[in-house]
Amino acid sequence: VIPFAKPLSGWFSALSHDPSRLAVEIHLALNIIGAVAFLPFVQPITALVTRLTPAKPEAEQRIRPLYLDPGLLDSPPEALASAMRETLHLGDRVGAMLKDLQILLEQDKLALSREIAAADDGVDTIHEAIKLYLVKLSRHPLGEEDSRRLFEIITATTNLEHIGDIIDKNLRELAEKKIRKRYRFSEDGLAEISDFHTRVSHSLQLSLNVLATRDIGLARQLFDEKSAMRVAERMATEKHYERLRSGVTQSLETSSIHLDVLRDLKRIHGHITSIAYPILEAADELRDTRLRKAEEQPSETAGYGLALPQRPA
Repeated sequence: VIPFAKPLSGWFSALSHDPSRLAVEIHLALNIIGAVAFLPFVQPITALVTRLTPAKPEAEQRIRPLYLDPGLLDSPPEALASAMRETLHLGDRVGAMLKDLQILLEQDKLALSREIAAADDGVDTIHEAIKLYLVKLSRHPLGEEDSRRLFEIITATTNLEHIGDIIDKNLRELAEKKIRKRYRFSEDGLAEISDFHTRVSHSLQLSLNVLATRDIGLARQLFDEKSAMRVAERMATEKHYERLRSGVTQSLETSSIHLDVLRDLKRIHGHITSIAYPILEAADELRDTRLRKAEEQPSETAGYGLALPQRPA
């Protein structure tokens, strides 16, 4: 550089007659040149840093609680708020499992199946942590409102853990069975499962909103969807049997898997609806029994489009 100092100084002096401005411009030019020269090395250095410091936050987020603070146990309202945040975190984990399940049913991705199984381990861990946290909290004096909130959170976490188990132990294994046997759902069958899955996913998000806000209108909406799900399952089952009668090969191959998936999704929806029960009960919105009176029972010919034999007179 020294041999070129005099020519460079003359060239820089010709650029500007203001020494202070010239110093700023030279400094800026050197920064730009350095940045441009460094650009080709960005990707290699990024890969090296990633290899030396592997990222673990996402894995940790899946398997450990994030918001349970033991220091708040002496203040029940704050501790319950922490438990609520953790329960919503648990709900998000279960929602992610449910989303991955639909992808697994549509595509042959065994690696995704393993991720779902690992996610369920995280759900179990978080559920256990919330349960123990609430047990410790219950040893402190709680008012009526705090006791009710504690029961709502316990109900929600228990049902969310059950949902995770159904996804992992039942639905994931059904998806793997389909993959191993190289089966494919029919186009109509997959569309029915997808529609059913969308209803369940929407209800899960609605249940978390109900839990967070305790909104009675939303809770009633969630409860009313249970009847709609029964109708949807019946219609999907009837359409499946129509395809069986028509001899659709894909429907014949996947019949048991198809019906089991619908059954398990409906079971999940039952657990989702249960999250709203304590809130509806506290508002006196539930009857002691949901059974119809004898005169309100449907006729014997109703159900799945099949006529039942009549009793002799």
